[in-house]
Amino acid sequence: MNRRRSASAATTCTLITVITLTTLSSCATFNRNDAAAKAGDRSLSAKGAETLAEAGGGATATGDQLRDGLTKWIRVSVLEASTGTAAPPTAPTAADLDARLSKAMVTIAGDKTKTVYEAGVNGSPFICLAAITVATIDDANKVLAALTSGTSFSDAAHKFSTDTVIRDAGGVVKDQSGNECLDPGTVNNPPLITALKSATVGHPVTAELGSFSAVLMLRPFEDLLPASQASIAASVVSQEQLNALVSAAKIYVDPRYGRWDPEIGAVVTLTS
Repeated sequence: MNRRRSASAATTCTLITVITLTTLSSCATFNRNDAAAKAGDRSLSAKGAETLAEAGGGATATGDQLRDGLTKWIRVSVLEASTGTAAPPTAPTAADLDARLSKAMVTIAGDKTKTVYEAGVNGSPFICLAAITVATIDDANKVLAALTSGTSFSDAAHKFSTDTVIRDAGGVVKDQSGNECLDPGTVNNPPLITALKSATVGHPVTAELGSFSAVLMLRPFEDLLPASQASIAASVVSQEQLNALVSAAKIYVDPRYGRWDPEIGAVVTLTS
């Protein structure tokens, strides 16, 4: 009698897990090394999927978190493989995937990303600015002379900048959210935009900006953070192009997690 009751309870637990797919709870008795998903010749283990979906504090990942993690891994793996980049040997974390996605985006866009960025205020969707603020245009010219003689922009910012925030950032200008690249259309300083129209990337210029002056420089593309480079690349590579690459790939998802929907490029529940 007890044996029959245990078998019935195990069957019920399995059915609940398969039907709801909201969590992989203690009902699941699968091998943690089994493939949770495959993208081409790459695979992610069940343990790797759990790592991607970790909610912190020891909480069990929900089905939605697992599916979101698998979706991200699949998309990154496909885009990465399309560039000829080998898969890293270690299990990924969410932060790893962000960095890998940024790199893949820049590689897919190719030289067009840098070309678009170097258009500056004359055509780039972003300007990534360095500045050294000073009191007068004469002070700005002295700073420019120091730069010309070999002083690095960061060192000059620390030495000369009157703006302490910019000084502490080594001259890097960021918006209120901490982003290092700005939409030129949001910069409400016509003299600054005018000065940058004649500037080329990596070459500082001086400008009078109302109550103060500054040395300005459009930062080299290579100095930008990977996420910033990827944002610029996104203006070159369309979402349709990325979706086409992902939709054409051979994808497998273990039914315990859901199914791959090629139309939306995501892992969804079996019932959707």
